[in-house]
Amino acid sequence: MNALKSQLVTDAVEEIIRQAQTRLPPDVVEGLVVARDAETDKTATAQLDAILENISIADDRGIPMCQDTGILVFFVEIGRDACIVLDLDRAIREGVKQATNSVPLRPNAVEPLTRLNSGDNTGDGLPDINYSFKDGKTITITVAPKGAGSENMSAFTMLKPSQVGSVKDFVVETVQKAGGMPCPPIIVGVGIGGSFDKSARLAKRSLLRNLGDMDEYEQELLEAINSLGIGPMGLGGRTTALAVHVEKAHCHTASLPVAVNIQCWANRHASVTLDAGHDLTHLSEQYKTMHHLTEQHSNKHHLVEQHLNEHHLAERHMNKHQLAERHMAGKNVPHHLTTPLGRDDIMELEAGDIVYLSGTIYTARDEAHLRILELTDEGKPLPFDLEGAVLYHCGPLMQKDNGGWRTVAAGPTTSARMTEMTPQVLDNYNVRAIIGKGGMKNIAPVLEDRCVYLAYTGGCAALAVDMIKDVRGVHWLDLGMPEAVWVLEVENFGPLIVGVDAKGRDLYGEVSGLALK
Repeated sequence: MNALKSQLVTDAVEEIIRQAQTRLPPDVVEGLVVARDAETDKTATAQLDAILENISIADDRGIPMCQDTGILVFFVEIGRDACIVLDLDRAIREGVKQATNSVPLRPNAVEPLTRLNSGDNTGDGLPDINYSFKDGKTITITVAPKGAGSENMSAFTMLKPSQVGSVKDFVVETVQKAGGMPCPPIIVGVGIGGSFDKSARLAKRSLLRNLGDMDEYEQELLEAINSLGIGPMGLGGRTTALAVHVEKAHCHTASLPVAVNIQCWANRHASVTLDAGHDLTHLSEQYKTMHHLTEQHSNKHHLVEQHLNEHHLAERHMNKHQLAERHMAGKNVPHHLTTPLGRDDIMELEAGDIVYLSGTIYTARDEAHLRILELTDEGKPLPFDLEGAVLYHCGPLMQKDNGGWRTVAAGPTTSARMTEMTPQVLDNYNVRAIIGKGGMKNIAPVLEDRCVYLAYTGGCAALAVDMIKDVRGVHWLDLGMPEAVWVLEVENFGPLIVGVDAKGRDLYGEVSGLALK
């Protein structure tokens, strides 16, 4: 019997990571198209249009659809008759390292306490590899990249055996609390039963199922979630979730564990099946044949292009402003602003307005905010000027290019993580606009009279690239690629929705209030 070769597995893993990062499964694309066509809210429609265009751009150019390329979660099914004479863990890890350089992937793996980045998406316990067994002699490897924006919104509870009727309430409440932070429309994975850890694994594995595969109980959960009205990106609309998938396991008579694992609209996964004896030269053809990817890709691409054409969005590649004027928020004329911004610029904006920005913007996430405040407390100057500045909550995926840097993907990160630090930043610096996704709880009083919050469609990292004209520099690269401050020169960056204006109105708060009712 021929045995699998280690390099074959490594190269196969690299390839499925590439597929997962750049191409969504056809059922997910179809679900998004159906959601868009059923939507009546103009702001929600625009969010879904941006998502579909982002999918098309990532697919056409072979680049990651989201800058958060996630941590790599693997599900490996091993045939009981398979001949394995290699270190499978090591082969998969090497595939992750290769993909980090070739796709490329953003380095996301950090030591939990020191926060030091490994630089290659591997480390203690990463990638996360889950093994199971099946009949036959083949090995099927599935990769499911998991970004933090959705993962952080997941929840677990240990209900009492008498609280079976509360499972539905817990699932819906988890989604309601998440709001726009996990980039809805989402897919909701639910694990019921088993043990503390088993329920979470059930929830995560359920996200691999076809979107349309739902029973009556799952359909009821989906209807309850969509009745919340959270909508795409948390700004209101008919579709908060595309699907709910529930997996169950028998549990202890005294226990009722329930886990909810939320997945953003970019439900990325891809698989390959390997058989002992296959040669490396057959990998590409084998991959395409066994998973019908050529046909799937063709059908999916046609579906997106048909949608873009039907809604007259193909021209948006030439004129991005038309979409905003046609669909977003009912406003007549978008605001075109150039940085640095003045107080008068932002005081003219109202919640729901459309904004396009040109000039310099600065990325800043958790660690950058902490360092800004540390230097401020020490009375030391910053290496960049925040007077009239725009801070972009973004951890971009960058690649070295001719001695400088180029942007590969640059969508927004979850703004809620910066909520507690924002007041002190605004107390010390005249930052006039913040770009992000999901909003920040109770932030309206903090922004009033001095700053606005601009929402950019979460996950649309490929779409953002064309609007970033240059990387002018980078500060604090010691914090790691996602956490460094990148100085970006942008042109007509948008469309951005004023999610929170400087007059005290918060669209996220309004949508959340309606969902609570």
